[in-house]
Amino acid sequence: MMNLSQPAQTGSSGPARGRWKNVFSQRWFWVLAAIVLLSGIGVAVGYGLIAAAQQDQACTGGAQSSSWTGIQISGLPSTLQSSFGYGRGTQVIESTLNATARPGFALPASIAVFAEPLTTSDGAQMIPSLSGTSGSQAQRGVSAVATRIASTSTYQLEVCVRAPSATVGSYTTQLLFPGATLTTGTSLPVTVTFQSEVVPFILTVGLAPLSVLGMLYTTLILIRRKDSDLKLGEIGSQLLNELWSVNGLAALILSVGAVFIAWNAQCFRNPVWGTPWPTILVSLAIMAGAAAAASTVPMSLSKS
Repeated sequence: MMNLSQPAQTGSSGPARGRWKNVFSQRWFWVLAAIVLLSGIGVAVGYGLIAAAQQDQACTGGAQSSSWTGIQISGLPSTLQSSFGYGRGTQVIESTLNATARPGFALPASIAVFAEPLTTSDGAQMIPSLSGTSGSQAQRGVSAVATRIASTSTYQLEVCVRAPSATVGSYTTQLLFPGATLTTGTSLPVTVTFQSEVVPFILTVGLAPLSVLGMLYTTLILIRRKDSDLKLGEIGSQLLNELWSVNGLAALILSVGAVFIAWNAQCFRNPVWGTPWPTILVSLAIMAGAAAAASTVPMSLSKS
């Protein structure tokens, strides 16, 4: 009885080992494993890029004076613009201005500039104003100060934007100089933009799957065109044969380059990318489409 039970145990474990061995021998398994591995590495790289993009610039402290009475201002730019990209933190926007004191008035070493809150065009998001407050350096908000350069009439204008967790969008504010006379206009507009923090992950995580997805789509269409009578069960093996070739390697290289170019144009170069959220889905579709288009030529040259 003992001898009869042993062959049954061996027979049940044998097929299980055989099935796993068969899985590991399949090329599609290694393709999927490579995509998962590369995407996992992409997550770590994406977090590294986010950390590197964080900004921590030092802001100028309190001003000696809070009034511009008796001072005429000239040399201001028409507008100030800055972009945080997909980073967050504290950023200083710099410019210069010329100040001329009227008779009986002296130019102080530094003068506070009133900065209105930074708001989006629809008013849904706001970064508060720290002008006229004693907020700490870690407090979220916007402030500005003009510091005199030596004994000249030129001032260094610094706008400090503290935004550790700003949402995606374009924010605008106005800088006011209470009591001053401006040669043009009455205030100085400032625009600050923020990208979605998803921007680096779209590339680092999505590069491999989007490239392969585009290649699969193109190759599948070409296979069906070459052999319209191909059975459904044979498509998988034929698809792998096409991809696992010199033409497939060339298509992969072109697809990776196309995905990167599409990401650079759609996401990285758009200072407010990520809003509204359907933009993300559209960008992913465009990147996959770019991969499909790039792999068309090498895959169409296959003779199989």
